[in-house]
Amino acid sequence: MHRFTNVDKGKSGRETESEIIIPEFLKTVSALISTFPLSEVPSLIADYLPALMACPDLLTPEQRSLNGREYQKHEIFLCPNDAFSVLSVVWPAGIYSPIHDHKTWCTFGVIEGEIREIIYEEDKSASCNAVAVSSVEHCAASTAHLTTNKSNIHCMHNPGSDPAVTIHVYGGNFKKIGANVNKIYATRS
Repeated sequence: MHRFTNVDKGKSGRETESEIIIPEFLKTVSALISTFPLSEVPSLIADYLPALMACPDLLTPEQRSLNGREYQKHEIFLCPNDAFSVLSVVWPAGIYSPIHDHKTWCTFGVIEGEIREIIYEEDKSASCNAVAVSSVEHCAASTAHLTTNKSNIHCMHNPGSDPAVTIHVYGGNFKKIGANVNKIYATRS
């Protein structure tokens, strides 16, 4: 895990930790995107994400809220040049996302709760079918990433009895891209 070296409380010492950490994280992500091939960026961001997730005042109450039974995405930051977006995602207990892949790269980390990620491979014998090949349990403080240069079909599931909260860094502007999903898959029966 990387720490941000330029973090300083400032002259007043009154900034909240998030007012210091978030801008440093955003500068770091911008620098990674401009310096490295995009295929390497998600794993590099994953090295910096734990320092951001450890910030106790990272998310506002709104960015931790649920409205109904579906998972909820909340904007934290949109890069002015559309290079990346940072979102919080709140997962109700027991929910599964659709089986899907992404248009762009993604790095995510679990702030609170647990997320089970089920990894799939496309079933070449049938259009839009996928076969589960593995699953990974992501507990609080863990990170993971998806690239677009290989298969990134997965499903996210909150197996817990309480909501889970994750932070996602996506390539591109999520407001312009939309759901950032190429395809929704069915499982082979």
